[in-house]
Amino acid sequence: MRYPDGGGLTPAARAKREQVRMRAGELFAAGLAPAQVAKQLRVSRKSAYTWHRAWQQGGLEALGSKGPSGSSCRLTEQQVALLEYAWTPVRPLMAGARTSGGLSPG
Repeated sequence: MRYPDGGGLTPAARAKREQVRMRAGELFAAGLAPAQVAKQLRVSRKSAYTWHRAWQQGGLEALGSKGPSGSSCRLTEQQVALLEYAWTPVRPLMAGARTSGGLSPG
């Protein structure tokens, strides 16, 4: 399923998640292990270990939000137009056009 904002989270939800990551960074700085942080913040251990690794490499800045997920389209305008044409509804066969079963009705 596709979401209109690229990731399914509203800006408020992304901000809330960022607050949780920042709190995790504060707990790491206080000496808590990732497993303890996961339990205290009620997140998965995998998330806590991922955040811990990022925190070790870049501090609290590494835990900041990077904005909505997703990427911009890398297709050229010509490629997009070709795809749009390919996905248009099936056109009725023109009268007299050949099909695998002979002539089309019409």
